[in-house]
Amino acid sequence: MPEDLPETFEHCAEVLKQNLLSYQSQTDVYYNSCLIEFQDQLELFEKELPYVSQLAVDSLLKEHEQKLSYSTGQIRHHFNKQLEGWESVKAVHKNQLHPSLGHPDNLLQLDALCQEEIKRQKDQADGIHLNRQMLQDCAAECAQNFVSALAAFTEKLLLELDESITIDDVQIASK
Repeated sequence: MPEDLPETFEHCAEVLKQNLLSYQSQTDVYYNSCLIEFQDQLELFEKELPYVSQLAVDSLLKEHEQKLSYSTGQIRHHFNKQLEGWESVKAVHKNQLHPSLGHPDNLLQLDALCQEEIKRQKDQADGIHLNRQMLQDCAAECAQNFVSALAAFTEKLLLELDESITIDDVQIASK
């Protein structure tokens, strides 16, 4: 072991210097390889980012389409129940019609039946108009909700992207 020790202080300092330079060289190589790997990962991130953003927007759109579909389905279901009621009353009125109502003595009954049918038709027309308006309002509200959600998502995404590191932010690895 004593033969491994340098004989002079200058020789000892030279060996220590060579060892330190070797370690520095190894750390530089490792550091550069890490930078290159990190740059490659950032490049892949930047390349894939548009696809991720598109998937997120597609998911948001699908979610809002489902909400719209559910809401309009509820409105249509309620309208179909009303329509069944109107058709049922119409069938009752139709069944009440018979040739004897044309006799002058039954004029009051005929007039009453006609008034009931006119009211039924007006109620049905008003119901159809109301249903159309409810569907339009529902579609407008769902569209507004989607636009608001998309704006919030876009704002959040842009803020995140502003904070993200790009290839230009990373020191170039020395060769």
